[in-house]
Amino acid sequence: MKTDMGDGRKIVIATFGSLGDLNPYVALAHALKRIGFLPVIATSAFYRDWIESEGLGFAAVRPDIDALAERLGLDMGGLADRVARDDGFMFRELIFPYLRQSFEDVAAASEGAAAVVAHSLCFSAKLAAERLALPLFDGVVSPLFLLSAYDPPLGARSRFVAEPRSAVALAYNKAMAFALTHFLAWQGRPIARLRRELGLPLRRGRDLLTGGPTAQATLGLLSPLLAPPQPDHPADLFIAGHTFHDRFTDTAEGLPDALAAFLAAGEPPIIVTLGSFVVRGRAEFYRAAGEAALRLSRRAVLLVADEEREALAEGLPPQLFVAGHIRHSLIFPRSAAIVHHGGSGTCGQALRAGRPQLVVPVFGDQDDNAARVERLGVGRLLPYKRCSTESLERELGALLADERHACRAGEAAARIGGEDGATAAAAMIAERIGCAAIAVEA
Repeated sequence: MKTDMGDGRKIVIATFGSLGDLNPYVALAHALKRIGFLPVIATSAFYRDWIESEGLGFAAVRPDIDALAERLGLDMGGLADRVARDDGFMFRELIFPYLRQSFEDVAAASEGAAAVVAHSLCFSAKLAAERLALPLFDGVVSPLFLLSAYDPPLGARSRFVAEPRSAVALAYNKAMAFALTHFLAWQGRPIARLRRELGLPLRRGRDLLTGGPTAQATLGLLSPLLAPPQPDHPADLFIAGHTFHDRFTDTAEGLPDALAAFLAAGEPPIIVTLGSFVVRGRAEFYRAAGEAALRLSRRAVLLVADEEREALAEGLPPQLFVAGHIRHSLIFPRSAAIVHHGGSGTCGQALRAGRPQLVVPVFGDQDDNAARVERLGVGRLLPYKRCSTESLERELGALLADERHACRAGEAAARIGGEDGATAAAAMIAERIGCAAIAVEA
């Protein structure tokens, strides 16, 4: 799909990562298109066919996922494992070595654009917007990146006070947030170096990572259920609400026949998924989850990596069904409970389905998301490293036995089901850049 480079309607949306990092921005692109803009998704060439099949503009931005895997001698499963085991691997190997190249790619794609929307980790896109003097919207899809002292990062690894009810606890959290922000900025020295090379002004702390005063707004494509407004949130933060786009390479609006038949043949099953990235090489987890369901006399659907589907399905009892990638919006509402990794997109889909959740976080923001789900009362948390047949049986049993989880899940579904973050965000962007009068697409 080609766009007119100079009519003021093109908006470049730069994102990086797994489907959980792309789907919210694909939803935003569709919402912008509906009100007359020409959105262009700028990301790895790996996703070109999918994005173009959505009828959206596409621009390839280095690094390409396939090229990364080849350079590092890792397949996708290996990449996911390294990211999960090594906190600095993503920045050290996947982002910072390509800052200059990705800046050049986004800058080229942004010529003639009306604005740039950049995922939190797309530092090069923020530099491109500043260099081209274009309005920038710093996108956030996870509460973790808002880093509030009042509502701090949660989870087992967090060093914050989870509920700062005293002045001392709040002061401690503020000091921790300041230290963490400046540590991350120090880690981001490659960004500062590229800024100098580009002749851009010096930035420190949070401003180095977010685009600082050049950003029109911080755009939260997430639900206030998980990220309630806080006194120390960025003054320019707009929490638009969750987005629910989850179509990938297949555009089917229904479930595969065999899966539909399985669902119709008995009680609602437990759905088990680890998303699109960390799912590879997790056969033992899926076997443990299936066995836990059987011990509870429950049926289960295991959503596994396509390349591992055949091996996991071999010799499976009739109470279990193995499938590859299935749109969560199609299957989550058919479940009794959902076991998942805590990705932000999966959390949103599970909340909208109104089903109890057992969250098994693997890495990154998933610990924080899992703790927020637990705090809402809609689910329980079991760290992935502690997962076994016995622990999964115990936690799933407790989840399904406590009717309060189901009740609160239903209440959360009623609230998040009314959110349309993509439409709200598109309207805000149009207003901020002075294009609110663009005609709605027929």
